[in-house]
Amino acid sequence: MDLQKLITRLLKYNLWANERLTAWLLTQHPSLLYEKTGSSFGTIAHTLQHILSGQNYWHGIIAKGQIKEYNQPVGENAAAQIISDLIVSSQQLIDDLSTLNDQQLTENIQASDSKQSRYEYILHVVNHGSYHRGQVVTMCRALSIKEEIPVTDYDGYLWWIENM
Repeated sequence: MDLQKLITRLLKYNLWANERLTAWLLTQHPSLLYEKTGSSFGTIAHTLQHILSGQNYWHGIIAKGQIKEYNQPVGENAAAQIISDLIVSSQQLIDDLSTLNDQQLTENIQASDSKQSRYEYILHVVNHGSYHRGQVVTMCRALSIKEEIPVTDYDGYLWWIENM
């Protein structure tokens, strides 16, 4: 598999995982998304917003060479909009980055304090989302929701694309 196909597969995984988790979250009582859990970002809604902010930040660097402030304003009581924006952002990553060829993917680009290849930053975006989706699952369990939490692991995605 060439680099472009691998990156596209990872970006599609990111969208799939975000769609699965957020679709499930929307079936829960809305107050769940705002309950404080003591986790890194306090609430599920804030954690989702952090994933979205990270995707938007890195999208600007990887696709457009624009380094913007990472600190996004925190939206209060806006979980439905955050979820919608997260899915749109995940699709935009696919649309804009899956067209990059291997030369563009291996080209080093400057972020605020480091210079790495585009594909390494794309791997970071996908890994960052995975990490924080795991936090959301842990937060749900801390809020006593233990059943029917969807699988969002990459291995689950590989099974899904082979069997669905």
